[in-house]
Amino acid sequence: MKKIPVLIVHGFRNDALASLDRYGDRFTFRAEKNLTAEEVTAALDRFPDSEILYTIHTPKQWNPRWQVRWIQLHYAGADHVLFDVITDHVTVTTVSGVTAVAIAEHVFALVLALRRRIPDMLSLQASKTWLNTKLRWKTFARPFLHEETIGILGYGSIGRQVGKIAHACGMKVLAFKRDPHERKDRGFMLPGTGDPDGTIPGKYYGPDRLPDMLATCDIVVNVLPSTAETKGIIDGKAFAAMKRGAMFISVGRGATVDEGALIDALETGRLSGAGLDVYQEEPLPPSSPLWTLNSVIISPHVSGFFSRYDELSMILFRENLDRYLSGLPLLNRVNRKRGY
Repeated sequence: MKKIPVLIVHGFRNDALASLDRYGDRFTFRAEKNLTAEEVTAALDRFPDSEILYTIHTPKQWNPRWQVRWIQLHYAGADHVLFDVITDHVTVTTVSGVTAVAIAEHVFALVLALRRRIPDMLSLQASKTWLNTKLRWKTFARPFLHEETIGILGYGSIGRQVGKIAHACGMKVLAFKRDPHERKDRGFMLPGTGDPDGTIPGKYYGPDRLPDMLATCDIVVNVLPSTAETKGIIDGKAFAAMKRGAMFISVGRGATVDEGALIDALETGRLSGAGLDVYQEEPLPPSSPLWTLNSVIISPHVSGFFSRYDELSMILFRENLDRYLSGLPLLNRVNRKRGY
């Protein structure tokens, strides 16, 4: 039986690649420790017979000599992919679900830090200041998360893990989806995580009812992907619809948020605070007012970073390799029209 050629263009450690040894009788693996789109192009030119490509970046131009049928991305998002240049018959999949636990935990790190005023505590620690009882009570007597309402914009793998944690905290969970009638999660998930059947949210909202959802939320978490439909969706009208004093957390894509409107909402007190991991321009320019607003926590697009990223990505890749051999639908297949 002829082996299927697989080209892996990524700087994986040898122990991660060793997990593919079980497929030695069905696949031929070639590993290139390159990262840029140009380097991916060069690797494909060297191995044009590759049927499967595992990569971070994709070529900027497509060579008809290449025999690629499936591209497995190393990222959960696909907004960096130039689909217009990739031949239509090529399937593209992501590692969506691999980062869900890390990002959801980061979301709640930001939520709890803002709610419990951890930055204020660190400032007091730096100055070795112990407030008197009256000021300590005024500063740190904070509301429970329990029984508050959290609205999750984008109820995919990350949003579902956020919902799972929120539900465990006794919060009321609302979910915003492009199709609010599609409740089940059919993508990759780690055992025991997420909300596979979509039973946690008390209500689902579609794009036409976004303001209605925002008006009821104490905390709004944005995990939306960047698509033609979502760019700038969290704008001035959206912030105006939010409950005064609400908290805003953004870990999806920076292009979904109008940063000028966000800054205005923070400066006017419409929002009590914001935890941000993604921005319209990255790195966030030093001139941005977001750096100096006391009610904002800035993290440098690291919510999806965790030590087992490569290991868990290989678990997903192996699952998809099994499906590829069996002719089953691949997990996390990107819908080109939607962009995710």
